Amino acid sequence: MTKGWLWRRRNYLINKDFQFRYIGRNLFALTVMALVISFTVYYTTWARIMDEFYNIPRIAAQFAPLFATVNQIMLVILVAFFILAAIFSVFASHAIAGPIYRFEKALQSMAQGDFTLKVGLRKTDEFKHMADSMNSMITELRSNISSDSELIQELAAVSERLSSADSGLKKDKTPATVIKDLEKLNQILARLQENVSRFKLPETEL
Repeated sequence: MTKGWLWRRRNYLINKDFQFRYIGRNLFALTVMALVISFTVYYTTWARIMDEFYNIPRIAAQFAPLFATVNQIMLVILVAFFILAAIFSVFASHAIAGPIYRFEKALQSMAQGDFTLKVGLRKTDEFKHMADSMNSMITELRSNISSDSELIQELAAVSERLSSADSGLKKDKTPATVIKDLEKLNQILARLQENVSRFKLPETEL
């Protein structure tokens, strides 16, 4: 896994199922809109022309080639529009699917205990506020884990000193070093309790 900024994306179809659905819906909506607008303009224009010149066969016949040319132009425009809409939809879907892919990878890494990562998005990506929130969460968890690790090391050191001193204890006397270590132990336990209290867990897991 790449550390630091996660996974530079080179593939524009990261989540094919999601992106194909997104592209399909966009193309369907845009195509319907384009057909409705084109048909409305086309039909009203030619209907007006035919109403004006229908009773003049010689003039009406001259519109036949123009009518065919306009049909071809409209068809080319619709095809070009469809292609451009498809290309735009690919880039638009990538700006959504890309961040989702990175969030999934970041969560999988954290589930495996890796908190060295940082979620980085491009300028054209969506969900930048979510990436900032996730990075803040990772930083906070990393800090808490580091703090707990230091406390565990201190606990281990105190435990070792207590174990070493245990053999020399007398029944009627407790060495000052042991009392000091016990106070230190209580302080460490209080700090651990404070760290743990930051997290909310279901009652069954408490």
